[in-house]
Amino acid sequence: MQCTQQAKNRKFYYTITLMTNRLYIVFVFCLCLYTISCSRSDRLYTEQEADLVIYSPHYKENSDFIIREFRQRTGYTVRIVYQGTSELLSRLETEHQNQIYAADVFWGGGIETLESMVHLFEPYRSPELEYINIEYCDPAFYWLGFSVMTMVMVYNTELVPVDMVPDSWQSLLDPFFYKRIIMPDPLRSGSAYSLLNAVLTSVGYEDGWSLISRIKAAAGKDGISALSSSVNSEVISGGFFVGLTSEDAALPEIEHGKPLAVIYPKEGTIAVPDGVALIRNAPHQKVAKEFIDFVLSYDVQSLVAKRWYRRSVRSDVVLPVGAKPFDSVYVLPYNIFIAAQRRNEILSCWKAL
Repeated sequence: MQCTQQAKNRKFYYTITLMTNRLYIVFVFCLCLYTISCSRSDRLYTEQEADLVIYSPHYKENSDFIIREFRQRTGYTVRIVYQGTSELLSRLETEHQNQIYAADVFWGGGIETLESMVHLFEPYRSPELEYINIEYCDPAFYWLGFSVMTMVMVYNTELVPVDMVPDSWQSLLDPFFYKRIIMPDPLRSGSAYSLLNAVLTSVGYEDGWSLISRIKAAAGKDGISALSSSVNSEVISGGFFVGLTSEDAALPEIEHGKPLAVIYPKEGTIAVPDGVALIRNAPHQKVAKEFIDFVLSYDVQSLVAKRWYRRSVRSDVVLPVGAKPFDSVYVLPYNIFIAAQRRNEILSCWKAL
């Protein structure tokens, strides 16, 4: 009887000991997890770690081959977040307000939009600058031009008769184009904001708003696209007869035989760079600077002209196929910095139409 009781006591003791040991192991494990979590929190990372994190409004199919080449040449791992310019800058603003520094490079987007948010960037003078037109860079180098976008109109060559081909922004008001116009929404897209400024600049801001108001009314609700990329496809498919877009988006479609043609408006248009910028407090500054140098290099800029159909910011790279030389296009003087300063005002006026 006594032996049985001792056995029970011993079993109870071993059970308690085993449970205690297990609890201790669980406690240590949780403590380790907490320590790791705190360590990561101290570093203020919220994204999957990589050697380089890029925020970009570029089309993924365009960017992938450049990213792939950068990885192969350097061995770095790269994480890229694709979204519209405005959405990415709003995200970056929120992150910085919360002292979260997850991204290293902002790559792409209408430069007026980037200029309005330079507090999110750090100046960087790339060694490639000696080959780059300084007019395509911020005076303090908070952003550097990556490529040059020219704002144009496109029309469907199978649906628009020869005598109805538009030759100016004003010609979009012809009843023939009523509810047959498509344009991107400047609230969502940096290049669309550039397009808006192209029209305003061509006739002056005061008269420009009257023209914009009438074009927007002629386009109708369905003619305001959330995506810049859908403008050309909608015109090609015949959903719309004419579209407002950028030259580089239209040229490859034309070369591939699509029923599309480009018009450089006779009132004039603007040529505006999109940019690349070093993000303030970037966690991987060294790699970020290497990437900026890489995308501004002759090799990449030549590929951008050939495969993206964009004009290079470099003086030693040829024009894309199908692009008119600037000496045969009426390119208006355009003050990027005023457009950046007035961005909120201009977008408010657009929303109010």
